[in-house]
Amino acid sequence: MTDVARIVSRIDTLKPVSHITTRLLQLIEDPDTTGADLAAVIQYDQSMTANLLRLCNSVSMGSVRKVTDVKQAVNLLGMEKLSSLVMLADSAPNFRSGQSGYDLGHGELWRYSVSAAIIARELAEEKDAGDVSLVFTSALIKDLGKVILHTYISDAFDEIRDQVSGAGKSFQEAEKQVLGIDHAELGALAAEKWGFDPQMVDVIRHHHNPLESDSQGLALPIVYMADCICMMIGQGVGADGLAYRYYKETVDRLNMTALDMQQIIVRFREKYVQIEEMIQLSAGE
Repeated sequence: MTDVARIVSRIDTLKPVSHITTRLLQLIEDPDTTGADLAAVIQYDQSMTANLLRLCNSVSMGSVRKVTDVKQAVNLLGMEKLSSLVMLADSAPNFRSGQSGYDLGHGELWRYSVSAAIIARELAEEKDAGDVSLVFTSALIKDLGKVILHTYISDAFDEIRDQVSGAGKSFQEAEKQVLGIDHAELGALAAEKWGFDPQMVDVIRHHHNPLESDSQGLALPIVYMADCICMMIGQGVGADGLAYRYYKETVDRLNMTALDMQQIIVRFREKYVQIEEMIQLSAGE
């Protein structure tokens, strides 16, 4: 088995996204889906129901009445936010531990991933990007490959750092050069294996190199922009730091001004307490 094949085989060590979550994502993409359709899928999964009700009854949801069943949750949240919370709870186990190779401590990658997903969802709603759920989920799990790759990064870090500082490569390019695969490609392979939407797979694969994608939609630019904003505010910046390329052409597709970006950052900081609560609840902390 080659080194790359050995790395890819470790996708099986991740907790796969549940069949129910996958089904929910498919339903969200169908314009004919109703809230009742989603509730019918969720209500027979005890763990998912418990996680969802716990999240819905958190302080950040702001509901006066306690939510006691899935139908109430659907009515309170709407389909898009419902799918986001389900995805949060389902994805948390993969991200909770530290990723030492990237110099990320316990919970840091999860905090960064949730932050990027929330920023991406806000951008998708503002830009009327269509499938908000797809954008949110893509941003949430785009760095899933780091969960696997960080152990290999630890062993090869000096060589990767030399490629970045000496050869002028981005961190992702250095990963590919030294290890034969980068974290974005590895995350895309996991998403493919779990049967995710091809557009979502494409966003995960190209979230650091958007010009290599043929996608004409706004999902990829939005996720790329959310990632950039997180780096700007120092959220989830580990050993790879800011060692990624900036693609102005991709950002320009969103028609965002400097003021727009400042406002997004301000709103994010205003909601940060709620975001922290959501992170802790979804991770079961």
